[in-house]
Amino acid sequence: MRRGDQGARLRRGAPGGGVARVGDGGGARPRHVHPGRAGMTLAAAPADSRTRPVVVAGCGQIGASAALLCAMSGYRVTVLARSAAARARAEALLPGFARELAGLRPAPARADDWPERITWAADAAAAPALADCGVVLEAIREDAAEKAALLAALEALCPGDAIIASSTSGLPVAAIAAACRDPGRVAVAHFANPPHLMPLVEVVPGPATRPETLARLQAFLSSLGKETVALTQDLPGHLFNRLQFALLREAMALVARGVATPAEIDRVVKRGLALRLAEEGPLEKMDLAGLELVRDVARYLFPDLDRSTAPELLDRLLAEGRRGADWGRGFYDWTPEAAEALRLRRNAEVVRQLTKPPPAAGTPLPTSGGGKRT
Repeated sequence: MRRGDQGARLRRGAPGGGVARVGDGGGARPRHVHPGRAGMTLAAAPADSRTRPVVVAGCGQIGASAALLCAMSGYRVTVLARSAAARARAEALLPGFARELAGLRPAPARADDWPERITWAADAAAAPALADCGVVLEAIREDAAEKAALLAALEALCPGDAIIASSTSGLPVAAIAAACRDPGRVAVAHFANPPHLMPLVEVVPGPATRPETLARLQAFLSSLGKETVALTQDLPGHLFNRLQFALLREAMALVARGVATPAEIDRVVKRGLALRLAEEGPLEKMDLAGLELVRDVARYLFPDLDRSTAPELLDRLLAEGRRGADWGRGFYDWTPEAAEALRLRRNAEVVRQLTKPPPAAGTPLPTSGGGKRT
């Protein structure tokens, strides 16, 4: 959800609710993947694709993390950075990200020599790798017009068979591919943050995206050790952020009503909900609780849940200069050290979850039931 790098300089030199399918690349057959059990295995990329570079446009935390993941999976990577300062910030992040990735077992395929496979360019026109790349990953900020202009610029410089994937958290694919000559090769690859650690990537087509684009994109993501959830059609926020923002909206409403402090609300999530969610998804939770009980609670609780359509509390905080941890104030007051310590604890917990022993062979898992998929 963190904003990526800006795209202004990257464009220089260029002319002018779906069914979820879970897979590990290639064909996206429906299957149940038990939450928290599918650890991330970084495999070497297929030889025929590893010979072609990957271009990552944007070097904020998402872009830098994705670039490192590609390099440690054996790809040559060119990162487009809008400025020397942006590049310096990204380069400072990479060693720490690499140490976190190296802590996974099995270790990444190319854990030691990744710096040799990352090059940098100030803009698209200065990136010769674009002429031969197999995949372009766009990771700039969440602005549809900027993304559309950047994707069109990149398309004009990359081969006709290259996949163009956006990391958007929920913008319509049709909007960001609007200026492309061939929107059929554009799709979304929404990495959960931080991309180098989180095993899940959402793959989302636009109305013009070709099936072979999705299949090749899933195969590429599989070569990075990722598990994919593919939607059959575009959906604002995809799945990840629709679920996440449902929780965020209710949390903000509780703060605005004065029901509890931010610290108390976060503690209920971290010491309560989150401890179960790693192994028990919300629909599994309802089944285990019993649907009659869930229905009875929903009947009196649903009418009282927040249904606001505008983020009024966020507007008020921003007007007060409370922009978040990197600016020193948000829901909390922050120091740089406190913000970095929390990010490190979060990432360490992700690594811990991914390296815990898998379930014993023969452990029974639920199968798809009668719930309608929409």
